[in-house]
Amino acid sequence: MPLYNYLCSDCGPFDAWRAMAEAAHDCACPSCLKPGRRVVSTPHINSMNASLRRALARSEQSSSEPRIVKKAHLAGCGCALCKTGNRRPSVRHRWMIGH
Repeated sequence: MPLYNYLCSDCGPFDAWRAMAEAAHDCACPSCLKPGRRVVSTPHINSMNASLRRALARSEQSSSEPRIVKKAHLAGCGCALCKTGNRRPSVRHRWMIGH
């Protein structure tokens, strides 16, 4: 359920959790119980943690247009992804080869 902002003519603004189907209807003010009309407001993005905001932006960007990885990138550039494919067998386990 989303949190909507409403405005009471006597008491002022208040917030209420409402179902989306009930969002267009007036909501009773918690102080005076008079109906308050819904007001449109912006989301509180600035109060979000900066690293979380960057992660959400990166996730949203990659969902509609994923980045393409080319084979030239994987040809030994030195990143962690390339290092996983070029591993040599460990010296410690050489004795296991013939067993």
